Amino acid sequence: MNKLSRLFIPQKSNNYHALILQPSFLSLFIVLYLLNQSVLKSLTLLKPGVLGYSSEITVEKVLDQTNRERQIQALPPLRFNSTLAQSARLKAEDMFATNYWAHTSPAGLSPWKFIRDSGYKYSIAGENLAKDFYDTESLMKAWMNSPTHRDNIIHAKYEEVGIAVVDGVLGGIKTTLVVQHFGTPLVASTASTPEEKKLNSSFRPEAQVLAETSPLPVSEPLNPILIRKIVGGLIFGIIITTLFVDAYITLKNKTKRMTGSAIGHISFLALILVLILFARQGTIF
Repeated sequence: MNKLSRLFIPQKSNNYHALILQPSFLSLFIVLYLLNQSVLKSLTLLKPGVLGYSSEITVEKVLDQTNRERQIQALPPLRFNSTLAQSARLKAEDMFATNYWAHTSPAGLSPWKFIRDSGYKYSIAGENLAKDFYDTESLMKAWMNSPTHRDNIIHAKYEEVGIAVVDGVLGGIKTTLVVQHFGTPLVASTASTPEEKKLNSSFRPEAQVLAETSPLPVSEPLNPILIRKIVGGLIFGIIITTLFVDAYITLKNKTKRMTGSAIGHISFLALILVLILFARQGTIF
């Protein structure tokens, strides 16, 4: 027990300096954190798909929340169009197949190419992309905080939307791609498919709606962001806690040694901890 206390509590046996705060232990923490980062990166190359992001996003939820944002702006809801949904799926599958993350593919294929090839004739069209999001709420918040993506969602001239939520491996990491294809047809749509009728009738304009749940997948890939947060949080949490204990005991016992730097160390490490714990999930394009 005395050996353990020497790690965290300043006392005569450790020259009134907690061992964890000494350079050798701090260096060990840095090596462990960097080793964790290196292992995660190596896994993406050696075993693609082992790491990934489990997602509870569905087409229904994205459509529902998209139309809620339009409702806030007093705009009519977008009709779900299966042809646009097909073009959105083709775009997602092409990004997985050729390993890119952009509106235009390395082969020069634009979003409009996928929309036209699906048979949708439009007067105006647009595209929103997202990946690595866990839930629809975070995804929609990111889109609405981006002026260009927000403009697509609340564009007054758009009448229809197709949505694809597709799982695959991109850059060695298993992820979920979400693609929105917006459009207004050259000729007004007439008959709707059963899928379109179902999705278009599912939108509920009430202000409060109970959160929907979806079953967890049978097996989920390891989440690299969560692993980084856990490892980084543990390391920096231990250091910060020890610094507080060190400063408190030193001041309480009026130990004569340099303690002024402890406050600076606490502030610096606390900032790093906040950055780790609140690392942004997902990216949009």
